[in-house]
Amino acid sequence: MPDPIPPAAKRVAVVTGGTGGVGRAVVSDLVERGYAVAMTYHRNKAAARQAELSLRPATVRSLQVDVADWHQVDSAIAGIADQFGGIDLVVHAAGALVEWQYVAELDVEAWRRYIDSDLHGAFHIVRAAIPHLRRRGGGALILISSIAAQMCQPRNAQGSVAKAGVEALMRVVAREEARHNIRVNAVSVGLTDTPMGQDALARWGEETAKKIVRGIPLGRIGTPQEVARLVGYLASGDGSYITGKVLQIDGGQFIAG
Repeated sequence: MPDPIPPAAKRVAVVTGGTGGVGRAVVSDLVERGYAVAMTYHRNKAAARQAELSLRPATVRSLQVDVADWHQVDSAIAGIADQFGGIDLVVHAAGALVEWQYVAELDVEAWRRYIDSDLHGAFHIVRAAIPHLRRRGGGALILISSIAAQMCQPRNAQGSVAKAGVEALMRVVAREEARHNIRVNAVSVGLTDTPMGQDALARWGEETAKKIVRGIPLGRIGTPQEVARLVGYLASGDGSYITGKVLQIDGGQFIAG
């Protein structure tokens, strides 16, 4: 990383999965809100570098982290806090692509890889971040989830289980950390125009995809920017009395079934 940003001049946010559709939008929105942002990525170094250059290089830093590896996560979070002078906000947006297989056909290793990334990864990030938020006198943790946790679609057992676990983790930590002025919430995302969303549409096939989109009450899929604005609201003073909640942003997709 380059020289640290003076901590007195900035609020500091960590965004995991910062090169993904939602993660990248969150990074951009937080920069506009005045945050210095440390964003993590898993493999796409070129995209991370491009984000640094396009999103005010003086306020964005990127680092490669496999969230499934708790050693890497602990080291990265400690390093960010040291260089930036602390951490005020953590947004966990990192996630893996779903295999979309029936349980009877799902490869055990594919299951484990997904759970390691999405559920264990969330635990690793939350666990590592809490001490630094406490030292700051409070802050916010926001976990990106999915309506899969409630809808439990066929061929998405790993996504449903992982996100349900993430939401349960969020509620537990919200109760534990409220006394330290740390707010913890989850943003449950419906079908969104991201690489993951487009991958799902492609795997469903054109006819099924069109049927699903038509079934969304608002008649369209969401945008990463809409998700990012909700995250920014929860992180702001306007969301100061919200904790332990799952906020759905899905155009009504869940209630439509």
